[in-house]
Amino acid sequence: MSIKSAQAKQQRRNSDGTFANENKNAGLPSNDMIQRASKLLAKSSATVDEPIIKPSVKSEGYMGSTAITGGKYDASRSPAENAKLMRADIKALQKNGQLPKDWKIGVRTSTGSASWRARFTIQLPEGESSTYVPTHAEYMAADSEDRIIGPEHRAGRGIIEAHGGSASSDEWDETARRINQKIQNNEQLTVEEQACVIETPKVRNAKKLCQQVGDQYTYQNNNAMVDYFNTDGYVTVQAVTGIKKPENNE
Repeated sequence: MSIKSAQAKQQRRNSDGTFANENKNAGLPSNDMIQRASKLLAKSSATVDEPIIKPSVKSEGYMGSTAITGGKYDASRSPAENAKLMRADIKALQKNGQLPKDWKIGVRTSTGSASWRARFTIQLPEGESSTYVPTHAEYMAADSEDRIIGPEHRAGRGIIEAHGGSASSDEWDETARRINQKIQNNEQLTVEEQACVIETPKVRNAKKLCQQVGDQYTYQNNNAMVDYFNTDGYVTVQAVTGIKKPENNE
């Protein structure tokens, strides 16, 4: 090797002692890495989409009324197509923990002369009741608005009236325990006891979410003052207790 070529090769060395053309592909990703990155990018793009429950949009309606367009409303979709999308939303809410995974929530649609209707049915597991009587501590821990005009107000008023206008926390809790036991046993409640019973917070939350899921596929532009009604879709939600009825051996 000549002195000139040796000097040229020496100049092509990197600072770590390697030649400039050595391992020239070391910094490039492999085909496997490129494919995995592409899949992750595609998955990320697919998940960055609209929320499960999309807020409705309010606008000026007929003769001063307010029109409400569901966040996922599409007039071209059929009721059956809407129901399919609603079921997918329910599954997504169960997957992320907003709705109990062991509750069976069904959606059925029917079509009438004026519009269509979506009916949600929440089936609780056996042994779990959709109603109860809150203890005094549960009553006090509830939202203040619920204690004033909401379900807890009904329960509290029922218990207080059952005790002649006032009840200690111990009397309250004993009444709640007794009625809740009758509910679990699927026993008939008296009118006085029924006045103390409300839906559980868990059921109320599930019904609220189901209502929101359904409403986002509907449209309303109604003005009762001038007898004008333009509604595309109604939503109803029902919760069914999971307590098994005793068998009739007669």
